[in-house]
Amino acid sequence: SSIGEHPNEKTIQRIFQEADLTQDGKLDLIEFLNGADKVLGGSPARIVLVVGGPGSGKGILCQRLRNQCGIVHLSSGDMLREEVTLGTPLGKEVAQIMERGELVSSAVITTLVRRRMRNHPGARVLLDGFPRSLDNAHDLMKLCGKPELALHLQCDDTVMLERILHRATTENRSDDNIQTALQRLRTFHKSHKPTMDWLREQQVPIVNLDCSGTPENVWNQLLAIGRLMRPAAQHSNYQEEEEGYEEVNHHGFQNESAIDESEAVNSAPQNDDISFLASNK
Repeated sequence: SSIGEHPNEKTIQRIFQEADLTQDGKLDLIEFLNGADKVLGGSPARIVLVVGGPGSGKGILCQRLRNQCGIVHLSSGDMLREEVTLGTPLGKEVAQIMERGELVSSAVITTLVRRRMRNHPGARVLLDGFPRSLDNAHDLMKLCGKPELALHLQCDDTVMLERILHRATTENRSDDNIQTALQRLRTFHKSHKPTMDWLREQQVPIVNLDCSGTPENVWNQLLAIGRLMRPAAQHSNYQEEEEGYEEVNHHGFQNESAIDESEAVNSAPQNDDISFLASNK
């Protein structure tokens, strides 16, 4: 059974001791979040980052990838807004920070993201709007490992500002107003370049997409990249098949589980041009 289904006094005491970093007999919010993640942590997911400024179209692209590739979509902004709507202690703490267009502390948002990712062990996950700072990137790498890929949505500030103000009339978001939008753009530019530079230093593959046009234009760019990658992927698969054939000739048999896994992946319905992003859970 999972931890916490049938807790006893000893288990509760151990969880408390794990979380109480200052050993003062009390738990503050950060201690609780960090302690819960340490005790209840599960298998990490496979991560694709989707990074870009406010209004660059991250949510639209992620929704389409989720629908067509079966990838799990987690939005850091949506998670925080959900906490605010539910009136949780975390939501009350971050509500005013978000209204000012500032960044929530890295420890809080990273732990919240990690907690949601535990629900999808081994799946490929799109992290929408995360990391937003260098601290986020460090914490993410430490807790979840190196991301597989980063989709970098590039867009002019004027276009992003127009989209944010238009969104304010359709989605009724409290942080979509001119003052907050300008502050969010300033905050984004302050932390974005150092974060991207650090991801490059960590050799995370980055795919740049021009998002100043329509969502369909952005999607076509991604499909074109997939078509360019397909020959390389086919060559890789051919090499794997050759190695498998040599193993059969050398040993006289082939690993049945490997055959079953290959058949399961090949039979899954996928868009060939973006199969490199498909979940393959």
